[in-house]
Order: sequence, then C-alpha cells, then structure tokens
Amino acid sequence: MNFRNDINGLRAFAVLAVVLFHFDVPGFKGGFLGVDVFFVISGYLMTSIIFRRLTKGRFSVIEFYADRARRIIPALAFLCFALVVLGWLVFLPSEFRAFGKAAASSLGFFSNIVYWREAGYFDVRSHLKWLLHTWSLSVEWQFYLLYPLGILLVRKLFGRRGTVIALIGVALVSLGACVYLSDPTKWPTAAFFLLPTRAWEMIAGGLVYLFPVTPRRLVRRTMEFAGLAMIVYGTLTFNENNAWPGYLALVPVLGTALVILAARKHSIFTCNPLAQFIGKISYSVYLWHWPFVVALTYFDKEGSLPWRVSAIAGGFVIGYLSYALVESKTRKPSHNEEMRAFPKFITLRPVLVFTLLLAIGGGSIYASQGVPNRFDRSVFIADSETYDTNPHRTKCHMMIDPCDVASKQKDSRVVVLGDSHAEAVAEAVVDAVPNGKPDDVLLITIEGCPTIYGIRRGNGDCFDQDRKYIDILSRDQTAKTPVIIANHWSQYWSGPSTEDYSFVDPERPAQTPTPFSTESYREHLLSTVCRISKIRPVYLVEPIPEFDFNVPLMLAREKMKNPHAPDLSITLSDYVERNGGLLQAMRQAHDQCGIHLLDPRPYLCPDGKCMGSHDGRPLYSDFHHMSEYGNRFLVPMFRRVFEQS
Repeated sequence: MNFRNDINGLRAFAVLAVVLFHFDVPGFKGGFLGVDVFFVISGYLMTSIIFRRLTKGRFSVIEFYADRARRIIPALAFLCFALVVLGWLVFLPSEFRAFGKAAASSLGFFSNIVYWREAGYFDVRSHLKWLLHTWSLSVEWQFYLLYPLGILLVRKLFGRRGTVIALIGVALVSLGACVYLSDPTKWPTAAFFLLPTRAWEMIAGGLVYLFPVTPRRLVRRTMEFAGLAMIVYGTLTFNENNAWPGYLALVPVLGTALVILAARKHSIFTCNPLAQFIGKISYSVYLWHWPFVVALTYFDKEGSLPWRVSAIAGGFVIGYLSYALVESKTRKPSHNEEMRAFPKFITLRPVLVFTLLLAIGGGSIYASQGVPNRFDRSVFIADSETYDTNPHRTKCHMMIDPCDVASKQKDSRVVVLGDSHAEAVAEAVVDAVPNGKPDDVLLITIEGCPTIYGIRRGNGDCFDQDRKYIDILSRDQTAKTPVIIANHWSQYWSGPSTEDYSFVDPERPAQTPTPFSTESYREHLLSTVCRISKIRPVYLVEPIPEFDFNVPLMLAREKMKNPHAPDLSITLSDYVERNGGLLQAMRQAHDQCGIHLLDPRPYLCPDGKCMGSHDGRPLYSDFHHMSEYGNRFLVPMFRRVFEQS
C-alpha cells in the first residue's frame, strides 16, 4: 500500500489532542479521544496489511509480529531505559518500586491490566505514574496478537465473506459491552483499559478498509471536513466527567473513519508540511510527552506556566530525537527518501534482548522494594511507611465483599464503621480490646462515602451501601455492641469534592436530590448518629490531623538531603482552623443525643504540635491515612470505649 499522507497527518491531530489535554491546556478537555483516533488508524493499517498479504498468498504471522515489534518496541524500550536511569538517581524506594512494576508491565504489554486494577485514568493519583500512557500500547499489542490469528482461523472455516461478517459481529458485541460497562455504576475503569471494550474501535478501522468507497472529489472533501469536525468537536466539548469510552467514542471513531475513507492526498488539513512532520514523529512524541507531564507534578511545577510550556516543548524535542535516533533506525522505511535519510542499522534481535533485560530489571526493582540501599537507611524507614497499611483490609467492603452484618455484629465486641479512615485505625481498635482477638472487631468500610443516612455520590455510590449498614445497626433492639465511626470528615465538610455529593430522602430515593451544603451535612450527620445511638453506644472519632503533603514521601525526601532532618508536624491551631466547624457539629451531637467523642489530639498533638512523624518514622501512609505504626498512638483513646461499656 502506498504511503498515506492523509493518515500520517491525521496522526498529528490525534497526538496534538492528547498532548494538549494532558498538559491541561484550556479548551482541550476532550483531547483524550486522540487515543481513539490512533486505535482506528491502527485497525485500518493492520487489516490492510493482513488482507493484502493474504490475497497475494504470502502472509506470515511471524513476519507480522516482527513488523509490529520493530514499530513499537525500540522507542518504548529507550523510554523505559531513560526513566530507569532517572529513577535510580531520584526516585524514593517506594516510587522506584512502583516504577519497576510499571516498566515490566509496559514492556510485557499488559500495563493496561495493571492500571485497570489500580485506579482510573482520570484519577489524580494517575499523574504520578510515569508509564500510565503505555496502557494504549498494551491494548494495541494484545489486539495485534489475536487479530491475525482470528482472521486466519475464521477465513479458513468460512472464507473471506464469513470473516467480514464475523468482524462486524465482534465489533458490535465489543461496542455493546463498551457502552454497557462504561456506565459509572458498572465497570467504567475496565471499559476504559481493557481490550474487549476497545476492540471495536480498531475493528472499525479494519471495516473501513474492507468496505472502500470511491466518491467524487466534492464528496471526499465533505467527508474529510465532517470527520475532522467531529474529532475537533469532541476534543473541545468532551471532558473527564463523560462516561468514556461509551457511546460518545463513536464521535472520534466515525470521524476518523470518514477522514480515512475520504483519502484526500493533497488535503490542506492533513497533508501540509507541519501536519506531516508531527504525524511522522507522533509515536515518539506520544511516548515522551507523558513523562514530562508527570515530571511537572513530581517536581511541583504543574502550576507554573513557563514550566508547562517548556515541558510541552521538551516532549516534542525529545520525541523528535527519539524518532530520529531510535524509532527510524529499526522500522521499515515507508519510501526511498526516508530510507536514505535514516538508514536502518539496528536489527530486531538485539532490541528484543535489550527489552527483555529491561523487563527483568523492572521486575527485579519491584521485587527488591525499589533498591533501598541506594540511600541512607533513614530514607528507607520514612519511605516504607507508605506500605504500612491495614494488613487485614476490610471485612465488609461495600458490595464487593459483603458479609452478614446482622449476625456478625452480635458476635463482635465492637463495630468500626466508616470510610478508608476507619480502615486505617481499625487495628488500633483491635489492640484496644481487653484480652481481645481480631474477630472481636467487625470492620465495615465504604471507601469515599461519609457515614451519612441518605447521602449520594454523583455516580450513584454511597446511598444504598450506607442505608444497608446503618439500617442494620439502628434497628436491632437486642444488639448493644458499641459502634465507632471514623471518617475523613474534612473531605466531606469542605473538601474539593463536596459538589459530587447530594442528599436523598431514603424513603423516596427517586425524588430530586438536595444539593450539598455544610448545613445539610451537619443535619444529616446528627440525625444519622442519633438514629444509631437509640439502639447502642456510638463513638465518633473526631477529625484525624491531616497534612497538605504526603508525609512519608516528604520526610523521606528530607532525609535524602539530611539523614538528621527533623520530624514533620503542623500546629494545633492549624488543626482547629481546618476542623472548627466539624468539631462544633460533633459537640452538638454529644449534647443532643449522648454521642461519645473520641479526641485524637491528646495522643497525636503534644506540646501544641500535631505529629506527622515521630523519631524519624511517619505516623501516616500518605496525606491523612494513619499507618499501622501511627494508629498505635491511638490505642489508649480506643480503650475508653471498653472502659465505659
């Protein structure tokens, strides 16, 4: 197939959309759809290669895989190697450990599965994952492995016509699964990251090849303009709150299909010199731009416009160098001019060996806990608190791991109820039970959900789960087991996500919800805890001190500079200023219905300062979750529950 300048120019649109979105350039909130454009292009090109070679009787699966490896692996391996060097010099052990896992999974082309199990693509935490963007390469590679084998099998059984029908059927099933699972109440993260819900986009590109059209010039112009308009429209109007990919992904997929079908060889949009240049280096730019995005966050420069502009330029400059020095040296030249400009001299075999060694190295970094002996032991002690979290995790976790609360709470000596903050202090409660054992504490956590009767998160979470457990704990007249409620109170009172919450009448959940306000939150908090307190003793854990920085990472970085760096803390006045309204609401609950208050300040805030670390060891595993070391400071506080019961 002759080189398609229009497709090369279309890559420029795709990579620019992605880059501008990732760097948070105003107006490009939907730029993530550039990946969908790449998927369609990839499906078109792969289908054309397979069917053209099958028609000529010289298709080889091994040769197909080798061509794809030449196209993808060298530049990816070069990126991973450069980041390994950076990580060795800069990353803390926990960060280097996470990177090792990411590098191994990226080079093994299963990083999409790893990221699916960790967090959503649009989550804030994702901006510290140096290889997050390789998820799309993993999806494509998995498609490359299965696609030719499936075509060969079906073609042998049912011929070309049957193969085309099968591809249409698979695409429809994949699209249906994509739309269904993208619903926020289903499995949106799986729909985003996994091949079964993305395959239809690449098959759509294949169907464009299998159903070519030859319209007249005016019609081709109209098709191209309409297709580009759809891509630009989505880039400018879609945003992270859309259920993605879902049915909205049809916009960039159909738009890309129209541009490819139009096949305009001299388009002013896709065939101009700038679009051709950016399209040529688009893969390397895609690889390199994201580490610059992460670097802005990692080095706390994301709020600086000059740094952001420099990072965008850096992504393109390093992307070009990657293309010129690595990518173009191993891929097959598309025409003679390019072959003369960049003579191929790197064969595939040493690249694969190098890549295998890198993948093994990434796994070794992960297994060795990030090679902690690179630094003073004080760095490792501080940094390792990141992993010092509840070893037993949750006993009753939303609807994922349900348990019989009604019966288990009768056999328990105390119920710990709340969100992830409850999970973070639960083992301290276990230690506080006189002559106790782990089963004496029933832990019920609903992460990201305040323990409020009738509250709903934007995507539908919290309401049913809260109602289920609060109903059980407030209706059984025979149960007198005390309940300890711990929440990330400030997050729900005045945090940035308060607009995601609303209040619903539990008796009439279909009615229009009431928007969130601190007054409504206070009223519902009082009614919830007072409801439970009619049946059993209720203990509210007052707000745990929290920090504006990741405590173990901050302390570890300070220890990198100076192993004798002082401990971290905030002033008690900062704590009171942040939580004053909440403390007043909790005191009101105490006065109104006899709620017991558990105040962590005497244990965490001696001498007017709230400890972030003690003797060089953090009390937290992040910004505000207590570590297993830190929560032991609260064991005396929780003993009060059993002294009074």
